[in-house]
Amino acid sequence: MRLIALLVALCLALASAGCWDRKEPDDMVYAVALGFDIDDDGDYVAIAQFANPVAAKGGVGPGSQPAGSAPFWTDCAKGRTPFDALTNLSPTLSREMTVSNIEVLLISERLAKRGIAPIMDLVARDNELRLTVSAAVVDGDLKSLLGSQFPEDPIPALSIQRMLNPIHFIDPSAMSPGLLQSIADMLRPGQDLLLPVLRLNAGAGSTSPGPSVTHIGSAAFHRDRMIGWLDGHESRGANFARSRSQHAPISVQSPAGGLVSIHVTHVASTVAPRYMDVDVSVLIKAKVEGHVQGQTGLEEGQAGVNFADSESLRDLRSCLAQCVREDIEHALAKSREYRSDFIGLGNAVYRRLPRVWEAGVGDRWYELLPGVQVQVEVEATLTSSGLLRESLHY
Repeated sequence: MRLIALLVALCLALASAGCWDRKEPDDMVYAVALGFDIDDDGDYVAIAQFANPVAAKGGVGPGSQPAGSAPFWTDCAKGRTPFDALTNLSPTLSREMTVSNIEVLLISERLAKRGIAPIMDLVARDNELRLTVSAAVVDGDLKSLLGSQFPEDPIPALSIQRMLNPIHFIDPSAMSPGLLQSIADMLRPGQDLLLPVLRLNAGAGSTSPGPSVTHIGSAAFHRDRMIGWLDGHESRGANFARSRSQHAPISVQSPAGGLVSIHVTHVASTVAPRYMDVDVSVLIKAKVEGHVQGQTGLEEGQAGVNFADSESLRDLRSCLAQCVREDIEHALAKSREYRSDFIGLGNAVYRRLPRVWEAGVGDRWYELLPGVQVQVEVEATLTSSGLLRESLHY
């Protein structure tokens, strides 16, 4: 028994000691953000943002580094393929580059309009890059964005990742689904990609304080090519229809007067296709929950919403449901205009009516999409009005 116990202890010691890949961290340089663009000659451009290990050891903020010790730097390289461009970054580095710590993957508008399939093919096959990485389309100069400083974090990639994080609900934008979900959306029949947009602000890239990037709106794709933008309301409607938004701020006009601000805290939607008389129709049902954040804009003589009155609450819930319905309908209008099924109506037909899809609807889906009748039903619930049952008015 003692011999067996000794052998087990020896095996555990050997298994737990040392690095599994024999790569010393001090011999590596870690890319924290990766971007891809395309130049006028059609070559791919890889732009990487690296964390500076020297600045990290010093522990100083972004505005107080001595010369040569900035917390990050960016580099770029060209190649005939995305992989060539990425590997061509290595000759300028004194350490081995790794992309295992990438926080965000950014794609320029020009490359997105040409097609992102080669980029997604590369990241799907790379065994280092995590598929939970957030992706976005950049409206503006990609290199300038990655070279900009953010007031919140010394390394821009960290701020960008937080902006694209699904828990971020301030901006009405498409939530970044992560690379795994994005690749899955591209592979699904009757489903197109919708990615968030980062817009470079005027004066970005300088050392002056203030936000360098705005996160609002979305980029709609048809297959692997970007074909247009969605504004904040359209993006929010697409999120509602796809159940990919759990938080959103909405202000509705109250029947009792004034504006009521509501924080939507939960959304659950279903997409149910129907096939009758050779026509495809779709029913979208959305259940929305929220709580009241405030009331403003009351005129003289208006008492506002009485949250203790069931009729007043019913009217307010109806206003909230109408606002959500309009956002979804705006997103549907953009989907028909672009012939981009980013809501996934076709995929619902493919999954729930497979015989109809295989009978020819799937081959003609993008021709049929503008004429598909979609009915939107929204059920709204208000879970809390805070500590006030009546409005504060003077």
